[in-house]
Amino acid sequence: MSRFVQARPLTADTFAAFGRVFDLSDAGDAGVRRMSGDGWSDGFTLSPLIDGHGHLGMTQGPTAPWSARQMERHPLTQEALFCAGAAIVLAVAPGGDAPAPLAGTVEAFVIRPGQVAVMNRGVWHDACRGLTGPTPYYWMAICGLGADPWIDIEGGPVEVRA
Repeated sequence: MSRFVQARPLTADTFAAFGRVFDLSDAGDAGVRRMSGDGWSDGFTLSPLIDGHGHLGMTQGPTAPWSARQMERHPLTQEALFCAGAAIVLAVAPGGDAPAPLAGTVEAFVIRPGQVAVMNRGVWHDACRGLTGPTPYYWMAICGLGADPWIDIEGGPVEVRA
């Protein structure tokens, strides 16, 4: 029988072990500067999103729930994930010295439009899935820093439910 995890809302507190969270739609996020004018409003991060000159990419993800069998990690760059318009689900496991992600440590988070999850270097992660259907999403990381192999989850798979 495989293990399962239930995705929970992304907040700075729930995601703290894996990285940082910015909420560009929340006037109360101290890491975001809000501005508005005649019929418009915006917000931007007060600090750079990742710690380097990142590349912007887009991935088309299938739908949650799913069976997470493999994860990748990037020891030389942070990675930021954000929605293209609809909520996505991110599955992660702690980084560290382990040569593979461990099934018992996998957690999942729902990233809503306006939120950004910035994973620390070395955090294991799967490709995101759409909360309610196939969904594209954006990511930012420094590319070209070496191979990022997908590694089987030790003790997996892990069923990720949203």
